[in-house]
Amino acid sequence: MDFGLTDDQQVLLTSLQSLLLPFRTPPAGAHDYVQYSADLQQELTNSGFLEVASQPEFGPLEAALLIEEIASCPVSVEIGSALITPLINRWAGPIAVIWELGKPTRFLPIAKTVCVMRGDSVLLGTADPRNIEQVDSVVAYPLGCLREIPHDSVHVTEKAAAAIRRRALIAIAAEAAGAMRGALHQTVQYVKDRQVFGQSLAQFQAVQHRLAEDAQLVHACRSLALRAAWQDDDVSAAVACLYAQDVMRKVIYDCHQFTGATGLTLEYPLHLWTYRLKHLQGEARGKGRQANLVSEYVWRGQESGSPPMVASGV
Repeated sequence: MDFGLTDDQQVLLTSLQSLLLPFRTPPAGAHDYVQYSADLQQELTNSGFLEVASQPEFGPLEAALLIEEIASCPVSVEIGSALITPLINRWAGPIAVIWELGKPTRFLPIAKTVCVMRGDSVLLGTADPRNIEQVDSVVAYPLGCLREIPHDSVHVTEKAAAAIRRRALIAIAAEAAGAMRGALHQTVQYVKDRQVFGQSLAQFQAVQHRLAEDAQLVHACRSLALRAAWQDDDVSAAVACLYAQDVMRKVIYDCHQFTGATGLTLEYPLHLWTYRLKHLQGEARGKGRQANLVSEYVWRGQESGSPPMVASGV
């Protein structure tokens, strides 16, 4: 089963793809590990794409669709705010979601708002550069550590906290699906061009089988992320994030194996996708935490007499 777009969704996606064209081409030659694009971040902000979930005719599904598409580019930008900002009123993106204090957090050096997860509660505060320690990174994201909870931080309601946490998990799943798709596309192009024993690497059946399996995993990850955004419920979000964090290990491994030593050099751009994925593997405390959440939601549903809401096929 595939996800079909409505006419409005197709127009939205086509417009975004036109905006992304200048950012599709990987940088040539040696470059840094971190490839954050302030230009693309500004373009997305000015065009209003990151506010799509706040539009009357759209919602979380369209936001997840755009997150997945943007994440397939070789540059990183903060896009999770497309799902979260409709829930937090005056707090603006870019947003840095802090799952554990003291741990390096994606986009903290460029964020306007920090969203701190503390148990079942969520705090929102201003991202003050004086309160942020930048961290040198090889994961293609700008990283930073928060020194202390912002002085202007406020607790959100219990209902809002649950919604923010849910949307953050959906954003991880959608971004992971896009980054895996970008890495796999780069790898497929490589094996088509790489000549071995007088033929392209892509002509070997073993290579074809593994890449076809990877393509199915990425497609399933995208479908679960979009389904979670459409349903916007806790268990679907946890399932989508769990699946993404589980399968990305195989996709990363295959992409680097099929590009060989080339895929480990800074001149070749594969790491701009796969190193982002390596960081996303541990986001929200990793797949172990998501598995625990899924089991908790299922048992809670059984104890209440409600049918467990687990995505089919998982």
